[in-house]
Amino acid sequence: MRRAALPLAAAAFVVTLLPGPWGDESITDIPIYRAYAELFLDGTLPYRDVGFEYPPLAAILLALPGIVSLDPEGYRLGFAALTFCLLVVVVLLTGALARATGGEVGRAMVAAALMPLACGATLRTHFDLAPIAAVLGGLVLVCRGHPRTGMAVLGLGIVTKGFPIVVVPVVLAWLAARGERRVALESLGAVTAAVTVVAGGALLLSPQGALDAVTYHTDRPAQIESTASVALLGLDALDLGDARGIGSHRSDGIDHPASGVVAGLLLAVLVGVVALFAIALTRRSPRAPPTERAVALAGLGAVLAYASLGKVLSPQFLIWVAPLAALAFAWRLHALALVIGLATVLTLIEFPAHYADVVARAPGALALVATRDAALLTALALAARELLGGRVSATAGPAPGSARSRSLGPERRPRPARR
Repeated sequence: MRRAALPLAAAAFVVTLLPGPWGDESITDIPIYRAYAELFLDGTLPYRDVGFEYPPLAAILLALPGIVSLDPEGYRLGFAALTFCLLVVVVLLTGALARATGGEVGRAMVAAALMPLACGATLRTHFDLAPIAAVLGGLVLVCRGHPRTGMAVLGLGIVTKGFPIVVVPVVLAWLAARGERRVALESLGAVTAAVTVVAGGALLLSPQGALDAVTYHTDRPAQIESTASVALLGLDALDLGDARGIGSHRSDGIDHPASGVVAGLLLAVLVGVVALFAIALTRRSPRAPPTERAVALAGLGAVLAYASLGKVLSPQFLIWVAPLAALAFAWRLHALALVIGLATVLTLIEFPAHYADVVARAPGALALVATRDAALLTALALAARELLGGRVSATAGPAPGSARSRSLGPERRPRPARR
């Protein structure tokens, strides 16, 4: 199965370049990316000379295809080539994380290779494979006994697209639970240094421009496909305030008198879930510390929480959670894999073909989005059940070469009993 994974990924990726539902890019960010690339390659600096809503390393990713061609079609194909390379990295890292956590490597890699079929053209018209690759790479390094380097890689993911930050407290809790408090502090220093060095460059270019990049996201209304918008539209249906459609921040959102309250509640739930996952990793006996599988599930579960509970739930966010489905399949947590897969397929059905219907608030389209969001929340509940139930720790011991396995020293044969 492992040998078939990369050819399968290539074949699935090619399908997204062909006409049909998997290749539909009628709504795409590629023209925006190309415009940024043209500016950056012409010497225009992000934050200082032009507003840029993404973290600093995203500027490099957007500029790379432009080095080959800034022609619209050339840039489109160049960006596709970049995302294919990132897909290969994600498939390999998913297999490596399965190996480090006692999962079936072939199942993980084949499932990850099918991501293009599950996500469609969205996979190759956004750069979200890069930050999730950083999450996977960071977790692989952590599980293999290199937590400082792993956390530094997570830091690079944070300055690419923010969301990997939710993995940090989970890893720190895992290290502390294993009695490695000093390593945890050093790892915190590593991720802080990685973020500071890169983000510090943005601040040096323009403190105000860097701040504007942050407020750009904090000021966004609830995006129409998000859990928050589904809740607000539900209040509207119950005649509890009027939900008004609003075009803002290059997306369609919902404004409602309760917008702030709903967004605040969901943010509190998100923080609570991440804290719960971190605490779950500390609820182990010193003789049975949390396993590598537990920290991987908690870290990717935290990413799932970020995607499903934020006030924005763009279709590309499903790229973040697809590796968790692949790993769940490798761990034989079939219900978790199935529910995430269902959410991804529902997103493919909805976007972009029926996105206009969602904006127009067509009942069928809204029901489709609500079902997708409910599936993601169900997946989050399943991940929490596995962590809190302790079954993850019971089914996976330390991977060969991990920090725990090395600390145990060489295998000792039992001495024969004296007679």
